[in-house]
Amino acid sequence: MPAEKIAILVDSCSDVPTEVLEAADMALAPMNVIFRDRVYEDRVTITPAEFYRRQATEKASTSSPTGKRIVEAYQRIEASGYTHVIAVSISAALSGTYQEMQLLAEDTPLTVHVVNTRSVGIGSGFAAIYAAQLREQGQSFDQIVTEVERVAAQSNVFFYVPSLKYLQAGGRIGRVAGMAGTLLNIKPIISCDDDGVYYPIAKVRGEKRTLSKLVALVGQMIGSAKQVSGAVVDGANPNLRETMLARLKTEFPQVSEWYAGDVSPALGVHTGPGLIGIGVQIRD
Repeated sequence: MPAEKIAILVDSCSDVPTEVLEAADMALAPMNVIFRDRVYEDRVTITPAEFYRRQATEKASTSSPTGKRIVEAYQRIEASGYTHVIAVSISAALSGTYQEMQLLAEDTPLTVHVVNTRSVGIGSGFAAIYAAQLREQGQSFDQIVTEVERVAAQSNVFFYVPSLKYLQAGGRIGRVAGMAGTLLNIKPIISCDDDGVYYPIAKVRGEKRTLSKLVALVGQMIGSAKQVSGAVVDGANPNLRETMLARLKTEFPQVSEWYAGDVSPALGVHTGPGLIGIGVQIRD
């Protein structure tokens, strides 16, 4: 039986840091980011820096990767000699990417397993990063699938959203909550529930208290776990990202590895600039 050669395909909203993506030779399925002038491909034809600059004065929307781009990704993977694919997408409840990856995999000779992470951003990206680590260890395709699915259920992300403007416009937490938050200086922390749907896990008044609540939520999730990875990502807020990263490293020395990166434009459409996300992956 020929040896398995395993590729990793990940959508752009999973926020795998660029250096990790490139080092693991992951294939990228870019979401679409739509401004009035044209449709851009997330992280391909528009960078996070350019997106957040334009978002300050222009309205944007988003859509899932086109079937054509997913098919092309599978074709490139096959042409590179791979036989198997671990495909990672953000929550199926938030995007059609999971279904598209599954459906289009049926037309390729590759053996494909698509992971519904039931999370978003780096909370989803952890599945791709972990799959690459397991591949490096020499584990088989079936072993990687089993382990990545197990750990994906133990990964999540918490987003601090400094302005409710974009969530309110998209109806992500409801217009009433948005209006109240604007009046009372409430800062929501958004996470994903067990079904992979956005929900406000906490609402705190003022940024300082909100950041402390973020740290507390991370602590609650880590608990007594000993095998933990963490990440801090930002939407045009690098100084706060570095401040939070330093704080978290001090608070949680048991975390074996920390990643840092930016929030994709396709997620930024709904959250706006200033966002800070903290991802936690438990591997125990």
